[in-house]
Amino acid sequence: MQSPKTPSLRRERIGILVLCASAAVAMSPAVGVGARDRSTALAAELGERGIAAAAGDVLWVDPPRGGLRPFGVDSRAVARGVRAGGERGEPTDLYLVDARLSPEGVLLDVSAIHNLTETSGADESKPVLRGEALAYVSRPLIEAASPTVHVLDLDGQELSGGADWSLVERLQQAVTSWQATGRLRGIGRRTFAIDLARSEENGAEDPHPEEPGAEEPRAEEPQSRRAPDAGDVAVALEDDSAVVVRAGGREARLPARGVDDAALPVWIRAEASEVARPGNLVTWAVDRVRLVIGDAAMQTVKAVAFTALDFVLRNKEAVTGDTGAEDIAADLGQSELDPPVRQIPIDPEIGWPPTPLDPWVTPPLPGEGQWNPQGGDAFVRQLDGLPPAFMTTFLRTDRSRKATRVYIALWDPRQVELHMMAGTVEPKGATGEAGPGLIPRTPEVMKRVVAASNAGFQAMHGEFGMMADGVMYLPPKPYAATVAVRRDGSTVFGSWSEDENVPEWMLSFRQNMTVMVEDEKWNPFGRTWWGGTPPGWADKTHTVRTGICLTRERFIAYFYGADVSPEALAQAMIQARCSYGIALDMNAGHSGLEFYRVAPSGELPPLGRPLQGEWETEGDVSGLSGYRFRGRRLIRGMGLMNFPRYIRREARDFFYMTLRHLLPGPPLAPRAAPAEAGEGAWRTQGLPQHGFPYALAITEIRPDPARPDVRLRVLKVDPRTVTAAPLGEPGASPPAGAGPTVAVFSDGAATPGAGQGEGSSIWHSAGSFSASPASPVRGAVRIATGALGSARAVAALGVNDEDGMLIYVERAATGPSSAPDAALAPDASAPPPALVDPHPRDAKLLQDFLAGLGCSSRIYLPRRLSVALGGDTDLSGAAVHPPSGPRAVRLTRAEAPGAGRMFESTPIVPHSVWYPLQQKRVRYFKKPKKEETAGGDH
Repeated sequence: MQSPKTPSLRRERIGILVLCASAAVAMSPAVGVGARDRSTALAAELGERGIAAAAGDVLWVDPPRGGLRPFGVDSRAVARGVRAGGERGEPTDLYLVDARLSPEGVLLDVSAIHNLTETSGADESKPVLRGEALAYVSRPLIEAASPTVHVLDLDGQELSGGADWSLVERLQQAVTSWQATGRLRGIGRRTFAIDLARSEENGAEDPHPEEPGAEEPRAEEPQSRRAPDAGDVAVALEDDSAVVVRAGGREARLPARGVDDAALPVWIRAEASEVARPGNLVTWAVDRVRLVIGDAAMQTVKAVAFTALDFVLRNKEAVTGDTGAEDIAADLGQSELDPPVRQIPIDPEIGWPPTPLDPWVTPPLPGEGQWNPQGGDAFVRQLDGLPPAFMTTFLRTDRSRKATRVYIALWDPRQVELHMMAGTVEPKGATGEAGPGLIPRTPEVMKRVVAASNAGFQAMHGEFGMMADGVMYLPPKPYAATVAVRRDGSTVFGSWSEDENVPEWMLSFRQNMTVMVEDEKWNPFGRTWWGGTPPGWADKTHTVRTGICLTRERFIAYFYGADVSPEALAQAMIQARCSYGIALDMNAGHSGLEFYRVAPSGELPPLGRPLQGEWETEGDVSGLSGYRFRGRRLIRGMGLMNFPRYIRREARDFFYMTLRHLLPGPPLAPRAAPAEAGEGAWRTQGLPQHGFPYALAITEIRPDPARPDVRLRVLKVDPRTVTAAPLGEPGASPPAGAGPTVAVFSDGAATPGAGQGEGSSIWHSAGSFSASPASPVRGAVRIATGALGSARAVAALGVNDEDGMLIYVERAATGPSSAPDAALAPDASAPPPALVDPHPRDAKLLQDFLAGLGCSSRIYLPRRLSVALGGDTDLSGAAVHPPSGPRAVRLTRAEAPGAGRMFESTPIVPHSVWYPLQQKRVRYFKKPKKEETAGGDH
């Protein structure tokens, strides 16, 4: 039996350990021997590793730890440095350094270095540190970008919104965080963009800030992208939970965690801090391996794999004669392909859907190139009174592989508005600002969401430009293929010129490589790399590829090919009659399109069958209580998609599409029984529309069940389709350049009647109607003036709160109409507008009627307006002379938002011109003004 250890023996062993530890420290080579302190030593070590940093730009998060830790302990430091060997003026970044210090604070070793910022177009300020909180300012070096303030939580990030994440997703996020920061919990980040220009606009005292015109921004959107002086922004930490931001003489104190965006001052824009759900396990693993072996090596691995797969499939088709019919039917959710019945255009003015597409591979399969309407069902919403806004079809475009197919989703941009959304990770912004990655959670937007799709490449694959809703993430690159959104909501396509700055009329844009198809011709810029192969390899890879194009008819198409080459994708664009086609993102899991239908809970149309889980889904809309969505993929066989993808917060940028507000809208529910034929149904045919979307819609309705003899005539006008101007002298023609006459209005000498209260007017400017006592903006045109009170009113005007439509309502003739369409029946017995005798109950009737239609802005008229549709027809269909006089206003047809081309003067240049420009890092400095560079010969 051993005797217990005595105290003296324990002290002896402790002494031996201390002696050994001291010897080890004495023999350990310290980094930067001779350096005066650990910061100087760390700066020297970083310099040896390719990062130029000054000792004064090093902050130590953890102090030296003495005691019995003689072998060196882990300590963290944050250093501000510049990558050595880069271009002149290389911007600074912040690096998190894991180091070992001796108990005395001597730097022993640097074990890991992680770039916390990686901003290619911004300089990071020297950070401030309190506890685990780190704050700094990112100052942009590019045009149109805002300074940003970043607050990092070095203790880790919270997975807000990740309560329903699976265990696998949590492990994925932990590995991703470890690769980026060396910590499984990652680093929390809160970002605030400083937008002083926005504050100046909101606080402007000038009631007439802009002249109206085609290029004028919509009122709810930022009108300027002038960034504040980045050097005027500073940040401080009061403690580890509060941050103080100072800019342009303003100051704001914000909580570093859990800040309520609604409480932010107008000059600060908060970036979403919620972490997006990881992608499919396969695509996520590819990205993780890419960071280990490098992008070039990963491209080689993928190219070899895809080439082998192409060899197998090509030979399989040669042996079996597979035409793809069976797989296509399965993708479309059918047992076999059935030729669809082509929908006939509803009206020649619409021209929708277009003619079928000519097949490339013959003989064609059943339904190949034929348009199938998508809308009005349980998954895709359709606008009332209009044909479905989406059509789909498929084409086979590789004659050497007849089973290869491309699926096409075509939409009418006059009905559908395209939006761009930056993801929470991609594209990696040049100034450190990431996107929300989330479709705006407001009922106004969500109820109109109809689809969403992938956008362009990751930033590492070309750093192609992106701006979304006026926020610049990556600046544009010369000659890059670009799809953009104008401030009026139109979608435009074109190649960015070498010297083109971001125009004021542009709200969003996304670029990807050079144009793939222009004017139905393949690859005008002579590009040899379309993604999926290493540099120098022949780009014949067959994989998932997507694209977007503007067609000859000015419709927009999205393309998805599951196993296609660049040429096969381009051929699909050519067969679809594309005037400008752009290649988008590629590879399974990263690419796809999903249809959505969103409605308040309980209002989704019944499906009548179980969901097919492999390509259909339904659920609550996160972040918008009381709303549910139903979603469906474009095709069943859209592999590796993290479905549903874009209805949730997304790490990569994407496009989403919403239905526009268009006439005619849903019919008015009849209120008097029995309902007359056509009562409450909006009529658009036979009216002076002069194009599509429709400018006018009319109907008649009996609004009071107790008084079925009382009839109201109702006229709706879309403000986006008309331009208003005073009529001028009698018989005067419209101004030069004005469109055809849609309507002429006059309220005569109308003024608020006695006892009716204050007066107000309805105004039109820049594609919108509004109600105001005085002109809301310079150049606004008065439509009519009336009273805010409804006493003795016989007519009224209102502006719909949701869609902005002008609604005019007046008392029609007493008694039922003998015409099948009451709106067409001439009302010869009706008295002139000024002689209508109001009924005591009419005022309340008009007030309740407009309020029920969603018009909170209303004015009431003691006499009916003089209305001449097209300048010669009243609301009853009778011929009239147009109103005249100083109060008469003419509405002429304006081009409504749709789709078209931009930058059409950009030349096609050789590879030697565009390639070096696109290969440059995105860190473009501000261009000097022309007057500053002018000189030399005159």
